[in-house]
Amino acid sequence: MRDDVAEIIENDDPRSAHVTALVAALPDEGALWELMSSYNWDDGFAVPLAVVSHPRCDRALALRMFWELDDTAQLHLDDEDTAIREVYAGEAERDPEGFRTILAYCTTLVGRLRDRAFPVGANRFDTGFFGLDDPALTDRQHTLRAAHTKRAQRTLGDAFLEPVL
Repeated sequence: MRDDVAEIIENDDPRSAHVTALVAALPDEGALWELMSSYNWDDGFAVPLAVVSHPRCDRALALRMFWELDDTAQLHLDDEDTAIREVYAGEAERDPEGFRTILAYCTTLVGRLRDRAFPVGANRFDTGFFGLDDPALTDRQHTLRAAHTKRAQRTLGDAFLEPVL
């Protein structure tokens, strides 16, 4: 593990301004990917918020965070007005600042994905949608993927579905 990533992961206070500054100092999308691959989501949303706010956070990492690493942003997208407030009601009461961080993370990730504001970088992520021209797909896989994509397009915008391959 990179030393700069290890320093963030091993920090006792992941919500501190120092940790946020360490995330901001990461040099590229590869370091951000490594950080989120090792991050313990039980440590809160300050580090993920710093990652999705980082100018080098690329679209592949943002999609991975949305689809694979934590489903909080998916809940937010489904019902932006109330879902997070309902799921994290106890957190909102116990730790209002922590709840504001969760909401900021969801709003930032969903908004930047929707607006296609994340740049395409070195990372790659297959959302499981589109990619129908992949020669490695069997006929059955192609048919299933096409149906899966069409069904998802009814509720999600393409910005959340298109893979970065």
